[in-house]
Amino acid sequence: MTLATREVRWGVGGRMIVDGVTLAAAPGRVLGLIGPNGSGKSSLLRLLCRLRNVASGVVMLDGNDIAGVPRRDLARRLAFVEQQATTEIQLSVCDVVRLGRTPHRAALASWNDADEAAVNEALARVGLTERHDQFWHTLSGGERQRVHIARALAQEPSELILDEPTNHLDIQHQLSILSLVRRLGITCIMALHDLNLAAMFCDEIALLHDGRLQAAGAPEEVLTAEAIQRIFGVAVSIRPGASGRRHIEYLVEAEPRKGMPGSC
Repeated sequence: MTLATREVRWGVGGRMIVDGVTLAAAPGRVLGLIGPNGSGKSSLLRLLCRLRNVASGVVMLDGNDIAGVPRRDLARRLAFVEQQATTEIQLSVCDVVRLGRTPHRAALASWNDADEAAVNEALARVGLTERHDQFWHTLSGGERQRVHIARALAQEPSELILDEPTNHLDIQHQLSILSLVRRLGITCIMALHDLNLAAMFCDEIALLHDGRLQAAGAPEEVLTAEAIQRIFGVAVSIRPGASGRRHIEYLVEAEPRKGMPGSC
């Protein structure tokens, strides 16, 4: 396992947000974090990146406590893509992606061919080569998210962490982003709200509730009707989808229309 936690806890204001989570990400696989709002998904991701320090327990990278890994070394291994990033500065697409090279460059080092090659390759992998010189703020939401993934890829990480990468995107861009993540071939850990997208694109799933890990394993093991009813309070019907992955249908009783029998 490349990135793992053991009995990790973190809280604020006397409330435990992440409570004793033990979890491991398999190399080259996609691990999805799911759970209701406030279940601790985003906080756990920030602990994995050392953007927050654990109150107890340990986050490990290749079996070593990340608390002892120099920041620059950690940034060369881990890349983090937030839910939604914005800026008022007039930056071009290539300017944003070039930020990903920061961990690999000395403070006064000049830009070199290796840096430029990494930026160009990252843009090519997300399909945005033709947007190289375009201003970032003129892009669509889906394109902006792809740029941020390109920035992360320019770090040349072995582990990629994404917090709700499909947040506020339309269906086409949701599928495009998650298909891209799955094709990367590196260890990915991402928080998702949509259970069907999690079932479709994740190799393993971890289910969180009230900061605690409820289940972890293959989608068919974790995404059961009983677990979804218990954690999310929603009745579902689950069947194999056209992709071979599970498809979750939410069972919502329709309210009677006005003027129809039984309505007020």
